[in-house]
Amino acid sequence: MTATAETGALRVPRSINGIEQALTYEERARFYGELGPVEDPADREAVITAWWLRAMSGAYGSDRSGFRAAVAPVLATGRAQQAGAAA
Repeated sequence: MTATAETGALRVPRSINGIEQALTYEERARFYGELGPVEDPADREAVITAWWLRAMSGAYGSDRSGFRAAVAPVLATGRAQQAGAAA
């Protein structure tokens, strides 16, 4: 799994196409196998997030601090949105 942004920093766009491009052929099949039958928007978002994290982890490789810095704002925003919806 690798994806490189124009800046040269390893990264995977948080979209179905971005995730797909960062996965191997076998992983793509599993990704679409999990995503395909999901109808509930919250469940669909959970599948996308899980696979995005997996793709990002592969793209950042051993750069764990870069990975954490890249995913933390996205995860924090998601948690804040969930908390607002629950209130």
